[in-house]
Amino acid sequence: MNDMAPLIESVELTTQHILRQFMADTEYDVEMPPPTREKIAGALNVYIGGLARMRQASLDQDPRALSMSVDEAERNVNSVRSAQTEHHSTLAQGVTVFPFLNRLLTHYALARAGGDRTRLMSLLQEAPSFVHWLRFEMAGRQVSPMAAQQVYHLQQLLDAVRTTVQSGGPLPDIQPDLTQLAPQLAVMLEEPLRPGAEKGPTPISAVNRVFQALETCTGEDDEVDFLLTVLSQCRTSLRSVVPPGGMLEAMRRLNFVLNSLDKMEHCLRERTAFEELVAAAGQLEASSKTLAAAVTTAAPKATHQPIPSNPNTKGLPVIFASVLDAGYAFLDGLCDASTVRAAAQHLDTAASKMQKESAAIPQGDSRLDAIQEGLELMREASETLRGLAASGNANMLEFARTQCRQAIERLEVAGVIKGIF
Repeated sequence: MNDMAPLIESVELTTQHILRQFMADTEYDVEMPPPTREKIAGALNVYIGGLARMRQASLDQDPRALSMSVDEAERNVNSVRSAQTEHHSTLAQGVTVFPFLNRLLTHYALARAGGDRTRLMSLLQEAPSFVHWLRFEMAGRQVSPMAAQQVYHLQQLLDAVRTTVQSGGPLPDIQPDLTQLAPQLAVMLEEPLRPGAEKGPTPISAVNRVFQALETCTGEDDEVDFLLTVLSQCRTSLRSVVPPGGMLEAMRRLNFVLNSLDKMEHCLRERTAFEELVAAAGQLEASSKTLAAAVTTAAPKATHQPIPSNPNTKGLPVIFASVLDAGYAFLDGLCDASTVRAAAQHLDTAASKMQKESAAIPQGDSRLDAIQEGLELMREASETLRGLAASGNANMLEFARTQCRQAIERLEVAGVIKGIF
């Protein structure tokens, strides 16, 4: 137990540094409302306090106190993640379905009004990675080359914006161009995947995505940045495969996978020898297969029980009631996290279908604003449900229910719920 104390203290110090950096970075961040900033900071402070109690329990060689503090730390980690997930869902709000473009428009408007351009330039540095992501997604879908040209148009627009911002010249209004392009891109991303697009060398789709991105990476800066993003997304996805407090053997196997991802990231950032990256990728493949086998062995057999209706969803339209019912069933132990994630995806798909159908409404129709607001709320609710699946935090479900009710109100105003366009 004494050997654990220095390790725990190291985590404490690192987390304290993260908290200080977070507070400094977000003090004047327009993307971070003060209540959200306080919530994330509060969750981190609680986590730090729990680490201090864990360290003291190890110094006191008190197994019972140590066990209790470990359980507390797991709960605190989930609280931090829930606060982060709520913040990420707010980033999806805006005039497009793409958080990156919404953030870009926010900072662009501030710069046009005479504000500082530093954050805008920093965000524009991520534009090549965003464009590369779009091309990567299009490549796996049944999209015609003519339609995929819209990605090229977006790239040209973003390149022109970056040149103008760097020159210090006056900034034109780009919102009409982006709001015209974004729905077309969103529709293409809803096209079905090509046969075999999801296949890969492992049973874990998030890991297969890493290998797919690695195959297309030629070493260009934007492609390396995109691959680093995929690695980060893979880590996040693996949390749902093996959540904190899961089976010990699966957790041990997960650490091997995470270690392989760390090695790959190091190789990419340091531009080490290609052989080192290949070796790390080989370790990732082997460790992922072992993890998948461990999770399969530890997982309870599926019973395929129907999801019961919950009193809290009574009276809601079926599309909303069904996804929220899955959330309540998950908290009651009647289904697993994958069911909640599937419900979230169902809600996302419904929003995208409605977005496509709304394209038939003439521009200038008074219902368009209400429809857009309703669809944004649907997507926010789906992200919140994914946060619920990852954290098991009941507050996330109530947050999602509120978002669904708000979405219903806006869509009823527009007549969408009744199928009237």
